[in-house]
Amino acid sequence: MSPDPEKRLRDLEAELAVLQARLRVLVDGSPLGIFFDDAGDKCVFVNTTFCEMMGLSEAQALGDGWARTVHPQDLPRLLGERARSVAGGAPLFRAEYRYICPDGRVGWVEEQTRPVHGPDGTLLGYVGTLAEISRRKEEEAALARHSEVLEERVRERTAELLAQAERLAEMNAALKVLLRQREEDREELEQAVLANVRRRIAPTLDRLEGLCAGEEVRVLADQLRQGLKELTESFCHRLSTVCQGLTPAEIQVAELIREGLGTKEIAVRLGVGSSTIDTHRHHLRRKLGLNCRQDSLRSYLLSLESA
Repeated sequence: MSPDPEKRLRDLEAELAVLQARLRVLVDGSPLGIFFDDAGDKCVFVNTTFCEMMGLSEAQALGDGWARTVHPQDLPRLLGERARSVAGGAPLFRAEYRYICPDGRVGWVEEQTRPVHGPDGTLLGYVGTLAEISRRKEEEAALARHSEVLEERVRERTAELLAQAERLAEMNAALKVLLRQREEDREELEQAVLANVRRRIAPTLDRLEGLCAGEEVRVLADQLRQGLKELTESFCHRLSTVCQGLTPAEIQVAELIREGLGTKEIAVRLGVGSSTIDTHRHHLRRKLGLNCRQDSLRSYLLSLESA
């Protein structure tokens, strides 16, 4: 006896309903949002996770309703990329985009969609998943902001170091000029002292030799000349070493003070006023550290010869 066709159909429908119920339980329990689009790219199924993620009911999500939650700035890009993927027959479409729920909640999702074909190769539709990636995007944004801050600090520090390098280069250049000037001042001082010796003492020695002829007088005169040369050169060197800040004029006055000349005599010798010599004396005492008025400037200058 052949089975009842109607009963067989009812049994198959009941079995299919059980399978659909079990599948629905499995799909709704997934942590991923799951959706199915038909061959016309219209949504025909969403699971519970999808609805909770997007803040939509199942009815609101079907068709093109899901697109209402995509961020307006991301929707054109998403639709364009999807269309190119479908047209190219890509086996997998992947995209990341923002969503805005009806309650104002904003987040990020990652979508992965694959085409589904029947046994004969006919396109049945597209099955896809949505994964919540808001936390990852927040971490990436925080990392990007941190990187920007670090890069800005590096740029600022680099600019600061370059500025310091430029200042050091300028200081080195200025120091070289100063050292060169000090060397020129020292040479000028030596020439001034030696010229003073030649102008005042050498002529006297020459006259002495002329008045007192003889080998012994000549030898003594030569010894005096040599001694004066050694003395003046040593004095110039020691004086410039003791105080690098003396000017050539101050050093010239110091040499005359050491020889025992008074203020008026020095003023006449140099062709300046007595007040100018007093100013030089004051500067010499200050620069040489002779703060007490009882300290003799000439005694200190004489001490440089034996130092």
